[in-house]
Amino acid sequence: MIKDNLASLQFKEIFKLWSQLGVNQSYSASSHAFFKHTRDKHLKIMILEFIQCLKEENKQLTLLLKENGMLAPTTAIEYSKMKLTDLRGKSAINDGEISAILSMNIASSLIAVSQALDLSVKKLHLTKYGELHMRYALLGAKLIDLSKRKGWIVAPQS
Repeated sequence: MIKDNLASLQFKEIFKLWSQLGVNQSYSASSHAFFKHTRDKHLKIMILEFIQCLKEENKQLTLLLKENGMLAPTTAIEYSKMKLTDLRGKSAINDGEISAILSMNIASSLIAVSQALDLSVKKLHLTKYGELHMRYALLGAKLIDLSKRKGWIVAPQS
């Protein structure tokens, strides 16, 4: 139940936060799978950075829900520690495909954090979401640059 006070979130806001936690958990799970398949060390680093951003965002979302008397959805399975030196045999998904999917996930997360910024009232939440927004934006820019350098996307010459 939602706490009965003026500071509590509305149902639609709580639903948005709860849904975003679920989306982030699915992004985290797919990113762990991608990590196992990619061979490119720089792409592995991007995946790890994205997972870290998701974890930090999930802490904020869980805190907001808790402050409003709601339980967060169950967490995803904890995966074993990932190492940059872990290389598997033949890859079922190539690095270009992983980069494209990761790009879409980062963009989606950036939009979700922007929407959370719009809903935030407390200065602490505004600051945290502002930091996450910048991290996702920078991560997306780094991934575009990496994809150009690796030839995974063809960019127009300027």
